[in-house]
Amino acid sequence: MGKQFVVGQAVLPSQTECKVFYNKVMNVVEIEIGGTSLKFQANSFFIMHEMLRKAAARIVMQS
Repeated sequence: MGKQFVVGQAVLPSQTECKVFYNKVMNVVEIEIGGTSLKFQANSFFIMHEMLRKAAARIVMQS
């Protein structure tokens, strides 16, 4: 996928490693969670981020 670099990473409580990569040339964001990888065009990633942020807020409000 060309030159990409890590823009975020974390280890979940289950010891699953998560990383977010960005390829500036292709304008693609790749999310790796354990053995699963999701690739998005950057604009689609921003929309996905907003949807997840809203869902997290709703979950917090219900607990």
